[in-house]
Amino acid sequence: MGRNREKHLYGDEKCYVVLDINPVTEGHMLVITKSHYDNMLGVPKEELSSLFSIAQDFAKLAIEKLGAKGVNVGTNIGKSAGQEIMHVHVHVIPRYTSRYSKRHNLTADEEARLLKLLKKGSV
Repeated sequence: MGRNREKHLYGDEKCYVVLDINPVTEGHMLVITKSHYDNMLGVPKEELSSLFSIAQDFAKLAIEKLGAKGVNVGTNIGKSAGQEIMHVHVHVIPRYTSRYSKRHNLTADEEARLLKLLKKGSV
């Protein structure tokens, strides 16, 4: 989970937000806890509240800045539910006109444009 802090969209003492490097749609973001927990079930409620509050802020930002028509916000718990990285994170997936999209590698140009549009607060 250690990524270049300059590429963080947001960060505070508990969480940070980055673009997913294999996005489902344009602007797919991850809200990640700084403390390690395997999944959402182990996160203390106060920290969980902060995690989802930040996810809410970035869902709103996706609608305002990217023109998303809707947003999926969620987390996977366990491999059988699709969890690939065993560190809690919340997906914020902007949705546009099509129902489903396929993942692709985030290009440097896409990343630079989205960082400029979505970066919030100090990291």
